[in-house]
Amino acid sequence: MTDQGFVLAIETSQRAQSIAIRTHDAGVHEEVVEADDRTREDLLPAIERLIDRVGCLPEHLRAVMLNAGPGGFTGLRMAHAAAQAIALALQVPVVQVSGAACARAAAILSGDLAPTDACWVALASKGEETWIARADAQGPVEGRSIEVDAWQPGDCNVLVSDAHLPASWRALAERRGIRQLPLRIQASAVLAAGLPMLQRGQCTPPEALVPTYPREAEAVRLWRLRKVARADGSPA
Repeated sequence: MTDQGFVLAIETSQRAQSIAIRTHDAGVHEEVVEADDRTREDLLPAIERLIDRVGCLPEHLRAVMLNAGPGGFTGLRMAHAAAQAIALALQVPVVQVSGAACARAAAILSGDLAPTDACWVALASKGEETWIARADAQGPVEGRSIEVDAWQPGDCNVLVSDAHLPASWRALAERRGIRQLPLRIQASAVLAAGLPMLQRGQCTPPEALVPTYPREAEAVRLWRLRKVARADGSPA
């Protein structure tokens, strides 16, 4: 093929991981990232496989897009490290796409959601707490981790969630007549959500890439509590 530039998208926030390339002629090509084998890392090899299969040249890369999270800790860290290395090496921009925007784009691509519809996206549950954000055509509102009693769905009647959503959330959605959709994000959804951001110049400097975490890391929380206890003179 005649290579006139391409965009790379990375989706590693969930167990089913993939990458995608959008070529200059708007063709979209995907490759599965093997994430089940913990003895080897397949993200960079998958990128090489897809570039070779499509016939692109690395130096013709125009931008890197990735799901910023929330999601699996290891997958997000790997994606951000890879995107940072590629962007710095090839001097291309990076587009960090919210996990909520990616989930909405995936629902649209699957035909479960109209392009004009908004939806709630619930991710990274822990106990009764869930990270939730409202996503629409203008982009997602900043997410926050809350318990179900603090959720105010308003007039948005679609909820996209992963399999770990607490039963209390599902029960409330059912009582309120909110349509529930399963989370099925793929790299093509990252492309769909990220391309408008790229066109608007909404890029993140590679050195500033940090995943979106749903809540304070447990190790950090414990360290902070010990620090406060020492300051108060209490046993650590």
